[in-house]
Amino acid sequence: MASFNAQSIMFGFSMCSFASTNAVNECGVGNLSLPCSAGVDGRAEWWQETDEVQTSLLQVDSKVKHEDLKRSTACSGSSMGYSYGIHLIQLPEIGRQFLLSVPHELVASEGGAPLVLVFHGFSDSPWYTNRAGGFSSQLDRYGWLGIMPFGLNGIRNNGLNGTLACCPPGCDEDCCMNGEHLNLKDETACGWGNGEPDLQFTEALITWAGENTCADTTKVFATGFSNGGSFSNYLGCQAAHLFLGVAPISGDNFDPLCQPSRPISYISMCGSKDDESHCQLTVSMTANHWSKVMNCTLGSEFGQPFESFKSATTTCTEWSQCSNGNTVEMCMSEGLGHDPSGHLRPDNTSYVRPASDIDFSQYSFQKFSALVGESLLFVGHPTDEELLYKESNWPPPTHSDNLWLRTGVLQAQLIGGADGLPVYVEA
Repeated sequence: MASFNAQSIMFGFSMCSFASTNAVNECGVGNLSLPCSAGVDGRAEWWQETDEVQTSLLQVDSKVKHEDLKRSTACSGSSMGYSYGIHLIQLPEIGRQFLLSVPHELVASEGGAPLVLVFHGFSDSPWYTNRAGGFSSQLDRYGWLGIMPFGLNGIRNNGLNGTLACCPPGCDEDCCMNGEHLNLKDETACGWGNGEPDLQFTEALITWAGENTCADTTKVFATGFSNGGSFSNYLGCQAAHLFLGVAPISGDNFDPLCQPSRPISYISMCGSKDDESHCQLTVSMTANHWSKVMNCTLGSEFGQPFESFKSATTTCTEWSQCSNGNTVEMCMSEGLGHDPSGHLRPDNTSYVRPASDIDFSQYSFQKFSALVGESLLFVGHPTDEELLYKESNWPPPTHSDNLWLRTGVLQAQLIGGADGLPVYVEA
């Protein structure tokens, strides 16, 4: 069992910090103060230097068994050492890094909080994909933890290159963290195509989360956009022991030999006019294959999976009653190109679409929620007592709890911010 030191860079709404350390001087990290984001899905505002943060990574060189990862106790964000915001974590011993997204409030669950891994597309970055899909916003609303790893470039020399690891030349920290430009599709572009090494990295991430955060590593999901979507499908096939479900977005990896080691859920999204990954050509075959290996019963009395019109532009095909209560589903937004359904890219390269396109980030999290029991923020509210109190007064009593959510929703209508979230700036 190996021990690893990790260094952390925190990106939060009200304050930001950079881990001051000499451990990775070659990456431009040692004793430097760099700019960071003003908030989850928000824009960069200011920076300051702070004290070193040390954590440990255990057992990264061995295969991780799902049953060995379960946590027995819950903890809070403060007790695990990572406050609300986005933290850049580097693991020098394995030469890789990732973003850790911590919500305002972690769900109170005995086993810890569910964990979602989000893989970026080819030639973009975790910063870009997070803003494009609003994943930190979803994590915040559910009280779950998120890990957004950095892929390697073609020559595999950017593993610890910090904030700018996957951004194009000339794109500074503010530009990079706000997803303002894609990289060229050359050897400098980051992606997921390294097979076993990327699988081992994924295992290491889950191990790290189990040892250093409040993650319940029996409740882990994988999603991703484009190349990251294809990789999440690959993980479902090759590492089902790590996940409860996978949700590829605009990226398909049809593998007729895919045979997950245990039943998990699969839900995918593709645009009918995807002009880059062309997932529309194979995604139905992939979903149909998953329905067979998951032993799903047919979805309707007519011998076909159930087709549901979610809106004027989005249709989902679902197989239910799969092994161990899982589900297999494939959604398609009519006319959508290579964009995340229900969102616009942060670099303004998307064509504006009808509002009826399903918000697939939100939809996939809703599907995930069906697999985690009561590991949901605010589950059980209002209580019977709370309803009695409400009915005892008219107008109903007002509330001042969870202002990060209440005021955030209201402010979003006034000042905007990425994916409708407000931008917090230190006063």
